[in-house]
Amino acid sequence: MASSSPTVRPWADLQHDLLVAIMSRVGVPDLLSGGATRTCSAWRAAARDPLVWRHVDLRDWPALTSARRRLRLAAGDGAEEAAGRGRVPLQADLCSVLEIASRRADGRMEALLLPEFADEEHLLFLAKRNPNLHYFSLPTTCITYDQFCKAIDKLQSLKGMAVDESLINHDVLSHVHQCCPDFLELKVFALYVDEEMASIICNSLPRLRKLEIPNSDMSCAVIIKFLDCLEELEYLDISGYETSAISSAVLRKASRLNIFIWNSKFELGEFMDCSNYGEHCINPQEPCSCVMDHRVMDWLAGPSEPS
Repeated sequence: MASSSPTVRPWADLQHDLLVAIMSRVGVPDLLSGGATRTCSAWRAAARDPLVWRHVDLRDWPALTSARRRLRLAAGDGAEEAAGRGRVPLQADLCSVLEIASRRADGRMEALLLPEFADEEHLLFLAKRNPNLHYFSLPTTCITYDQFCKAIDKLQSLKGMAVDESLINHDVLSHVHQCCPDFLELKVFALYVDEEMASIICNSLPRLRKLEIPNSDMSCAVIIKFLDCLEELEYLDISGYETSAISSAVLRKASRLNIFIWNSKFELGEFMDCSNYGEHCINPQEPCSCVMDHRVMDWLAGPSEPS
């Protein structure tokens, strides 16, 4: 009896929604000028789908710079002169990439992670082109409050942000709370968090559900203040700094959270559920990675045999 060989299915036949999910996990350098632009038409179309550009990570700037030099902002995507006139090359390059990403996202960009040298002008540039943005990361330590708040004025759909500790003051966070009614998530880049900073966060953003302050020194009193005052908090990440502040009282109070990640001098600890499930997921339209893995494997397995 001749053995039947498995049917070979061409990658070009992969469903468009799965291709989009795959391209969403490809880095921006490859989306701009790498392998994604030199594949079959189905894969190229998926790489340009606006859904692929919902979440844009520009933190790996050396790779992006290399990609942009190869691409030289190919015809149709060139925004170099319009976006970068009068700026130094590094900042102009970032404006050009932001212009490309904004155009391809077609108003659907939800999250953008900026490189360390980005400033409030880049954030304002982004806000004007993506008013529906849900999340941004701006790690710069040199920023003016006025320009930052001007960008926030345009981002009324904002749900979260990651910023340097220099922006953690009552006026800035209260402005965010006032302009962004759905704001739920905050990440702070800080070396040390004292009770004053904790009070500012708790009083200015009382509805926070997700708080991340990694690699930061903080006392037991600060952690307990977050747990006591942020009544709607579901996710707390204070990992990356070894501390003895993780006491039994902290763990007892944190037991109400869905996710708690910490470091201590004695252990690494965490408890968590799948972050892409749940009623209050920041991005409910994005399937959990484990679900996407199952879908890809089901497709590779081929159609099921009729019973």
